[in-house]
Amino acid sequence: MRVCMRKAIIVGWIIASAGTALWFYGYHVAGSPSLIDWHANTPWWVADFLPNIESEIGMALACIGMVPIYWPRQRREGRKH
Repeated sequence: MRVCMRKAIIVGWIIASAGTALWFYGYHVAGSPSLIDWHANTPWWVADFLPNIESEIGMALACIGMVPIYWPRQRREGRKH
């Protein structure tokens, strides 16, 4: 059980790190137009973080990668914590 949870956490960190790297790349490089018109729908400070599709996908991966890291772990019966 512990090995499986450790693998899930490692996979989560890999996905989150790849998403952060992709967001960083998309933030600094002029890429494809974004899927959502962030400047029309959000405040300027949010829209500036997502200038193109690469940064949008990177932000989504970074957020999705947090799920296996912080998902509540199953506890064994009989243990009190």
